[in-house]
Amino acid sequence: MVKLSVMITSYELAPYIREALESVLMQETDFPVEILVGDDGSSDGTLEILEEYEKQGKIRLFPAQQSREEGSDRVSRAAANRLRLLKEAKGEYCCFLDGDDWYTDKTRLQRMTEILDKPENADCVMCATNLWMSWPDGHKQALSRAKKERKISFKQYWPTMFLQSDALLFRNISPEHPPKGSLAEQFDDNEITFWLFRHGKMYYLPECSVSYRQLPGSSWDGMSEAKRCAVNLIGFGVECESDPSCRKEALARCYPSLRELTETKESWDKEELEPWYGLAEEKGWSEVLLAFRCKDSGREEERKLKNLLSEARREYLKGRAGRIMRKLTGRY
Repeated sequence: MVKLSVMITSYELAPYIREALESVLMQETDFPVEILVGDDGSSDGTLEILEEYEKQGKIRLFPAQQSREEGSDRVSRAAANRLRLLKEAKGEYCCFLDGDDWYTDKTRLQRMTEILDKPENADCVMCATNLWMSWPDGHKQALSRAKKERKISFKQYWPTMFLQSDALLFRNISPEHPPKGSLAEQFDDNEITFWLFRHGKMYYLPECSVSYRQLPGSSWDGMSEAKRCAVNLIGFGVECESDPSCRKEALARCYPSLRELTETKESWDKEELEPWYGLAEEKGWSEVLLAFRCKDSGREEERKLKNLLSEARREYLKGRAGRIMRKLTGRY
């Protein structure tokens, strides 16, 4: 029986996909591991490399079900790719790995699985490690400054902390608790972690054991600051829709983007915020739309936005104060 399913997503990653695959194959475990790869329509040779590994029986390959010409934005396609792999996963535990990233520690998967196997960690739905942010020139730095091995609750994590999804190894809760609605449509780094936190805590390891490749010209890199803020505010809408009880934490997390978007409203226009503006309208996310429409808002909308900013700032500062206190007491 498969203990762990490693799910790799790829698109146009021919120069990097071998390194990702070999870093999984080199893992030293005393349990069966399966590797599932979802390729989203590569035409640069990535698919041919994956087919080579499939013929050798090293991976299970799932090519794209939809052509690149059939539309869908990058996030929706990536979400569908991940959810397909999650549906196919046979393991008791699962983890995602982007096809341009790689594991740097041969014992990573063994150690993280052993942690979740312990009875005293039954309250944890996931184990996470720190990551190296790695640049083409060889420079690297740790993504998180958190240095204490510990259990982390949603309320502690969400206002001020971020780990990319490569960091996580989690219980396969999908059959009983599949992502639904907007959460499934936007199933990216933050929303994967949000989904898991609905079902337990995070066990955090401060050591870096995976490299998160920083590629120039990536889709995130190429976005304007206004667009990045729009993406983060869509996350706020998704989180509030998925679990309204998490609104305060979600508001704290999006506060920097909310503030940036309103303070710079004269430098961007509504068209620049597409397709996120249209998505917020379609979903009826009124608080997100307050920010997206701030350039043309009337007196009543300005009042509501001012109140929203004040509330968000208050929750953000509470989150930061909690982190500072944990640092001072050696619990961060």
